[in-house]
Amino acid sequence: MIRKAVQRLRRPAVQSRLRELVADVNARLPELIPPGEERPETVHEAMAYALLAPGKRLRPVLTLSVAEMFGEVTPRVLDLSCAIEMVHACSLILDDMPMMDDAELRRGRETTHRVYGEDVAILASFGLLNRAFGLAAERAQELTLSRYTSEDLIHLLTDAVGSRGLVGGQALDLEAEGEEIDLDRLEYIHSHKTGALFTAAAELGAMAVDARRRDLGAVTRFAKNLGLAFQIADDLLDVLSTTEETGKDSHQDEAKTTFVKLLGVPGAEALCGELLDFAMESLSGFGRKADPLRELAEVVRRRGRI
Repeated sequence: MIRKAVQRLRRPAVQSRLRELVADVNARLPELIPPGEERPETVHEAMAYALLAPGKRLRPVLTLSVAEMFGEVTPRVLDLSCAIEMVHACSLILDDMPMMDDAELRRGRETTHRVYGEDVAILASFGLLNRAFGLAAERAQELTLSRYTSEDLIHLLTDAVGSRGLVGGQALDLEAEGEEIDLDRLEYIHSHKTGALFTAAAELGAMAVDARRRDLGAVTRFAKNLGLAFQIADDLLDVLSTTEETGKDSHQDEAKTTFVKLLGVPGAEALCGELLDFAMESLSGFGRKADPLRELAEVVRRRGRI
């Protein structure tokens, strides 16, 4: 009873800290991309449009929360977290394109290709991806590390984006459209398409502050479960929510096999909760320092209950 009371007392402070981290990311992002008036103006405007749209910033906050759990959030780590958000924004531009999901809305606004055209949207996505890797390389080289190298951090991000990560998951997701697939294959797709960037975000935060390798393993387990749970929550939102509630097209996944289609709403909710419980268990050795990560898991849990 006393422990629950303490948790209730701490939660507002933890939530306040997460909001501060979101604000730090939002303040830093526009400083890290070329200004819209610099040539090529339209591409830079489109990059800013996609990157600076209102969002939860869950992935960069994951990076910052992990770093803070092991040490402190430095300006270098903040920039690494912003690089993660740039990769995410790049993926959203491409995911929304007519040859992909053909989405009209993202984060409550028209998708980038509908505002700037498909040609500019593609260039903007590559502009963000290029800036993300350049920024990550610059900041990684400035870190003082004993357990990892700057190359380790860049390889981590490269693997998360590549054909064994986000790109591979997206490709398999497209191949599976209109086909019946089993739960194992669905989990594989989304542990790469969605989960790979969650895992990279968390691992980057740990490596940037030179966390012990065994602690890095615990963070990896947390992030893998969190990322897959996030995707299941997203599937639930697609079925249960409206466009006004989510800021993006609802019922967009009707032609795809989703966790909801395979398991039903109750089954998907149960699996999401189970994954988040596994994620929480991974943090058992970190005590109260991991409370911001636990709160991020609760954010995902609430997301799946709309």
